[in-house]
Amino acid sequence: HMKFIQGKANSEDWKKHSAKTPDGKKVMVGPEGRYGICCAEMDILEANREAGAYTAHPCQYEKTHVCEGKEDCGDKDEGYVGACDKDGCGFNPYRMGDKNFWGVGPDYAVDTSKPMTVVTQFITSDNTDTGDLVEIRRFYVQDGKVIKNSKADLLKGGGDSITDGLCDQAFETFNATGKHSDGDPKPQNGFKKLGGLKSMGEALGRGMALAMSIWDDDFGRMLWLDGEKGKWDEDEKDVGVQRGPCPFDYGDDKDMQAYGEKHGDIEVTFSNIKYGEIGSTYSGAVAAATAEFEVIADAPEAVAPHRMPFSAFAGAGLFAAAVAAVAAVVGRARTARGRSAELLPADASDAADASADAVE
Repeated sequence: HMKFIQGKANSEDWKKHSAKTPDGKKVMVGPEGRYGICCAEMDILEANREAGAYTAHPCQYEKTHVCEGKEDCGDKDEGYVGACDKDGCGFNPYRMGDKNFWGVGPDYAVDTSKPMTVVTQFITSDNTDTGDLVEIRRFYVQDGKVIKNSKADLLKGGGDSITDGLCDQAFETFNATGKHSDGDPKPQNGFKKLGGLKSMGEALGRGMALAMSIWDDDFGRMLWLDGEKGKWDEDEKDVGVQRGPCPFDYGDDKDMQAYGEKHGDIEVTFSNIKYGEIGSTYSGAVAAATAEFEVIADAPEAVAPHRMPFSAFAGAGLFAAAVAAVAAVVGRARTARGRSAELLPADASDAADASADAVE
């Protein structure tokens, strides 16, 4: 819900509306106009020093879509998925059960106080650039070592990459939206409903725009990323509720301002952005390219072991990408909660702040 959408003023019905906070309170937010705009989104990395995730958000429309009303734009509080998948299917190591994978210091597999290279690989059904997207792999390179992604120990069948099978298992296991509140609507698998990885791959194939930013969320306190729970009535002991170690009541604008005054500006560095054939974009490529990846089979005949594309055609098959990023991100807890990269449709320059996962 932006003031201008595709060059036209969105001033009709411009007003505030009510929304439910993580604390269960309804507050007035906005203002917003009658129309919204949404699109497919591939979050290469949404992270801070305490937690991180990569997430695919498919959409039923090509390019950007001007939406109107809850059914079209989506409203999770009332059970509407909308034209684009706000929740998406993501892989957050902490939520998947590995609390020692991502964090500050040598006790973690990936030390977020040091520079790292983030590598994302897009695998197709026939290992060509035109095949259907069936898997999104992730690993990291730090201090000259290749670090395989953590495993989804909390899911039946495990897995360490995004597949349609893992996404179905995550939805069934976590079922976070509305799981703990009797008055909430029944959760819906929006990722599957809107086409899953095949739909995401088609969007990547059409071309997407790269966006990098640092941002925070005064309303939701970024609990969806790094919180010990996302809603006041959730139980931290339930599987999938914990996204990270940050306290439920911390992370609003006042907390961020206070932290900044004490510790200085929040910052992150993104550099050396590359795309190319799998194994060609980073040091240690040979070892990682030949490493086996555990996947959840999507069909009995499926075989295991088996965007960051920044051009109009990459994003599947033999293409992968690497980003050397997160150079000593300043701050702790929820201080540098920026996306290292997300991909939007190539015509979405006017919609970068109203992408598939939220209106920001």
